[in-house]
Amino acid sequence: MIREAKAQSSYIPTKHAVSTSVIARRWKNVWTAVPNLSFDDRLCQRPPTSTYVPLRGFADFVHTVLLRTNPAKIAKFSLYCSRPTNLARFYDWIATALMHEVGEIQLYLGQQSHVELPEAIYSAACLKVLRLDSDFSIQVPSSGICFPSVKILSVRLENPDKIVIENLFCSCPSLEELLITCDLHDDVPPPNFIVLSATLKSCKLSVQSEEMLFREVDYMLTITAPKLEFLEIYSDILGSYVMHDLHSLKKVILHIMHEEWAQVDPYRAIQLLAGINCCKYLHLSAGIMSAVDHACDRCFLSFHQLNHIEIGVGPIGWRVLPIVLRSSPNLESLVLHKECWFQLTEEQFGWLESESVPHYLVHTVKNIEIKGVQGDEDERPLLKYLLKFASAIETMLMWSKASVPVSNRANLRESILQLPRASMKATIEIKF
Repeated sequence: MIREAKAQSSYIPTKHAVSTSVIARRWKNVWTAVPNLSFDDRLCQRPPTSTYVPLRGFADFVHTVLLRTNPAKIAKFSLYCSRPTNLARFYDWIATALMHEVGEIQLYLGQQSHVELPEAIYSAACLKVLRLDSDFSIQVPSSGICFPSVKILSVRLENPDKIVIENLFCSCPSLEELLITCDLHDDVPPPNFIVLSATLKSCKLSVQSEEMLFREVDYMLTITAPKLEFLEIYSDILGSYVMHDLHSLKKVILHIMHEEWAQVDPYRAIQLLAGINCCKYLHLSAGIMSAVDHACDRCFLSFHQLNHIEIGVGPIGWRVLPIVLRSSPNLESLVLHKECWFQLTEEQFGWLESESVPHYLVHTVKNIEIKGVQGDEDERPLLKYLLKFASAIETMLMWSKASVPVSNRANLRESILQLPRASMKATIEIKF
């Protein structure tokens, strides 16, 4: 019974684990053996009105728990402080966790930015997972080795230091999963994120430039990672990207914005795609398609290993859709996400009347999915084109927008099902 209690209390906040001591005498010290310690000042009762005032008693509680905790090793130490905390005590808490050979540390100091990490954390051999959920001041050791055993690293940066982002992600010898969240302002030089790793398998980068609309903000990303399998970039800026040796890449998700008024070179999108063209799964946002539309004429690179592609398209980007798809000769699954209303113009949709039909559509594509169907007249030629030439198709799934009136849904379904198709064996389904 006690062993089961210890196991169950490992997955609840430490405050609640400690409270189990009042259940019965034999439960009194159960919580001291809990390997997962999670401290969150938002769970405290009767907090001060001002968010800038430290919570009375919270620091004492953390100190007491760490003093009395008695697991041989702490599996996870999580600290969430939405209010200011005493930094001297903060450093003591981290030191105690490291003394217990903590395997995972997760930190958030919401009201305090650029807090320096304790030196011991940089060389801790026990640490396998490090999540810095607020902006900490990181100093790469002069030895060039940082977080020697960390396999999962998540950092949040605000106007990051040049030296840090050019060296930190090249100095972690065991890194397998990297998550970078960055907030940029226009009062600093464009940062250059350099990721050089022989062990990295997954990389996610999120770049935000809040309140920078119509203002110049830029960044660079350089990745050299021969074992990288997954790459995701979420950015409201089309940065400059250099990719090297991404031979193991399997899945790429690009949520990158690019507006018509943007002053950055849209050819950056082509350069990015050239560096990831060995992937098997690819997701392209409407912003990427817009940039490709502006940068690409009829010359495009090939994706010979690609078998699944998901494409978001806005008002601009339809023109290059057949060019992108024609470059994927082994495509089996196509997902189109209509992100907004579009107009059927000759410039964007002239290819619907072309006699040259991409090989992929006739012979290889087995599944087509279209999201955002509204039943507009301008949609019909596109749907007709896909059904007419997709002779190998097995399933076609269409998702209607929630804004389509219930009274119009039956007519929309009927009009789609009546379209001629190359494969009568194909299953066509419309979901509302």
